[in-house]
Amino acid sequence: MGQYNPFTNSWKEWQLPGNYPQPYAIFVDDKNMVWLSDFGSNALVRFDASQEKFEVYSLPSPEANVRQLLGQTGEVWGAESGVDKLVVIRTNN
Repeated sequence: MGQYNPFTNSWKEWQLPGNYPQPYAIFVDDKNMVWLSDFGSNALVRFDASQEKFEVYSLPSPEANVRQLLGQTGEVWGAESGVDKLVVIRTNN
């Protein structure tokens, strides 16, 4: 995952956790946390840019293949296209 700084004309990059990350969808929530779906770990991954830390949320359905992420205040929603389900993570805590 990368971040471009137009003021310094420079990039900063972070390697996603796991042995074989395969990021697909991306969403930034109301707290400026970056969320990615990762086919390689069958998980949603949250990145806190201020701390440069990842947190992995394993999905309960095998091969969920989340191809879309959206949300609203306090929630992140993922469409598990591999199993025809929706998943929600509540972030109010």
